[in-house]
Amino acid sequence: MQRSLTLSASALCLAALALPATAQDNAESEELRQDVVTVTVQKREQALIDVPVAVSSIDGETLSDLGLAEFDELARFIPGFEVQEQSPNNPGFVIRGLTSDSGESNIEPRIAVFQDGVSISRSRGSVVELFDIERVEVAKGPQPTLFGRGALIGGVNIIQAKPQFDFAASASVGIGNENEKFAEGFITGPLVDDMLAFRLSARLRERDGYVESLNPNEEDFNSQDMKAIRGSLSFTPNADFSLDLIANYQEDNPSGTSFKSGAFDPLPGASREAWEPANLNSFGDFVDGDLGLDREVWGLTALADYQINDSLSLTSITGYREFESYEVFDPDGFGLPVFAFVEDAEGEQFSQELRLNFDYNESIRGFVGANYFDEDGSQAVPLSYDERAVQALLGGFLVPPNVPDIDSLPAINLNPLAGGLPLKPIHNEIFTNFGETTSYEIFGDVSVDMGGGFELTGGLRYTWDEKTSGLIVELPEGPSNLTFAGIFVQPTAGLPDADANGLIEASDEFDDLTFRLAGKLELSDNVNLFANVSRGRRPEVLTASAGTPQAGFTTLDAELVDAIEAGIKGIYLDGSLNVNASVYRYDYKDFQDTIVDDQGLLQPVNAGDAESNGAEIEIFYTPNEMFDVTATYGWNETRFKDDGGPFAGNRLRLSPDHTASIAARARFDTPIGELTLVPNVTWQSKVYFDNSEREAISQDGYALINFNVNLAITDRYSVSAYINNAFDEEYLIDAGNTGDAFGIPTFIAGKPQFYGIRFTADF
Repeated sequence: MQRSLTLSASALCLAALALPATAQDNAESEELRQDVVTVTVQKREQALIDVPVAVSSIDGETLSDLGLAEFDELARFIPGFEVQEQSPNNPGFVIRGLTSDSGESNIEPRIAVFQDGVSISRSRGSVVELFDIERVEVAKGPQPTLFGRGALIGGVNIIQAKPQFDFAASASVGIGNENEKFAEGFITGPLVDDMLAFRLSARLRERDGYVESLNPNEEDFNSQDMKAIRGSLSFTPNADFSLDLIANYQEDNPSGTSFKSGAFDPLPGASREAWEPANLNSFGDFVDGDLGLDREVWGLTALADYQINDSLSLTSITGYREFESYEVFDPDGFGLPVFAFVEDAEGEQFSQELRLNFDYNESIRGFVGANYFDEDGSQAVPLSYDERAVQALLGGFLVPPNVPDIDSLPAINLNPLAGGLPLKPIHNEIFTNFGETTSYEIFGDVSVDMGGGFELTGGLRYTWDEKTSGLIVELPEGPSNLTFAGIFVQPTAGLPDADANGLIEASDEFDDLTFRLAGKLELSDNVNLFANVSRGRRPEVLTASAGTPQAGFTTLDAELVDAIEAGIKGIYLDGSLNVNASVYRYDYKDFQDTIVDDQGLLQPVNAGDAESNGAEIEIFYTPNEMFDVTATYGWNETRFKDDGGPFAGNRLRLSPDHTASIAARARFDTPIGELTLVPNVTWQSKVYFDNSEREAISQDGYALINFNVNLAITDRYSVSAYINNAFDEEYLIDAGNTGDAFGIPTFIAGKPQFYGIRFTADF
């Protein structure tokens, strides 16, 4: 009853927002719409208030003014959107309570991430630097016809800046605390007048780690080391045809992630707090170098548009992409060499979309199209452990918070547990999963003007997937002599269905139909009500237990979500105030979750059903050209249903019930140039880091306060300064992790106070 009352109250608030603007005349309305935000989420350029979807858009200028370079920073200003970044290799994207963060090559994402219409949704390759950007659009709720693959609960589209036929260039350099170094620039202009233009842009960011390492052989943890470059060409031989070619490359080489034990002291007497110094290490035959990440991501994109006539146009989106990542981490979180893990992933994909767009006198508009997607990936997880240390840990001989030196362990009972064999100082095991997907899709979406200011939109997408999942388990030295600790009971080599390399695999075909139906009612030229219902789908998963590969593969049912949403978008106060608000309810069926099993491995399972209720509001107020303010609030209550599942009644992980942000931008004319001040505050309520809803694996609500200031000395030169997390708030971005399966949860500290200064020259 309480949820129904809350939703009803939210709906009344939406209705109230509609009242002030109904009396505006047409001439005034036309003037108000001159500077409204435009988006392309419905595959055509529209004013944001005309789109019957909950979509948030942040343009490149705002990204720059707020100092937003990464997804986790951007997400704090978009209600219903959160991003957790353990490292560029391990992000968690969250839209309205649902998290997409699995790195398994045979598991589909829940949230679609696109770069100029090309899917980059795979977890290991989805984090890209937000530089030289036109805008970022975040569409919330199932988007089966608009985003398609992976958009179970929403989609993110990064629209990169394109070449211009007028020469322009910019260069920025900066420094900051923790030895930060920053450089960014772009240049664009014509190669052939009015026919061929180019754009080249790049960014470099380096910063030392913010969690000190007590191990002299390891760098400080959570550093940044990123280099990205993009080149693009625009070819427009005539007014009816355009072709954009885009090449992206990014390299990330940060130090190790600070998975810090909350149970054991890093050194005798040292603090176990996540933001205090950590004593982590890497060891074992598979570890190539120190803790940290080596990741490369690159892609090629071709965007073509042909205007057939006044009513029809044809769009082609072609994409090819590859990523390789190798990340070494210490899952036990303290100085004793208990475990060392590696995530060694790679993937390649090709996609082709053809779309016929139509617009008949603005009364019937939409598109029909087809999409081909082919993907091949793998993820190997080599691990090493010291059998002596593992026996001491799991046998109860290691008692927190003190950690004995490894040389003291022989005093503990080290009688061998398997066949009279001695315990090994290094035992190695490898688990590799493979995934191949070939997908064929046809889709259509049409909007019809029904008269009286009412527009009805409907869309369908049919998907046919051919999937293959594979598994190889290798035990180079044979099974562990600690029979109770060995993660893999049996290697796959020698199993009846294994090939010569020990690969076991299974293939299957799946198909389904998803839909959306939306209505928009114009209360005036500047106020629209909208409502929609839709169904999202996360495809089936073919999975095998790494602990018992002889059991073969099982199929997890497709995850489905049925959504209903209503909202209002309006422009008020002579165009100075924009308000977007919505309420929604989602029902999830066969929720797929990834749990850490008794052997410490991530395994996909069916966790039952879940539901979500929520409301969001965005307010943009610009009383004059010298000042503007943006405020957002999101309420999201996402819970597992009380249906006997493993997490019945619990809230979903990484999903705060409440989020809010406010940012102001004030400009002042001074004797030495225009001064722009941009203070901002973001806040979120309590969040749990796993679905078991344990207090020990949670983070209470907290706020982050940031300040940005820019002085434009001339039209060409400017200097800016920033301070993020100005009051050095201590908070966690994750807890539990792999070590939690062995009773030693680890904790990752959030970013502390950072500050710096930058110089920019525009040409």
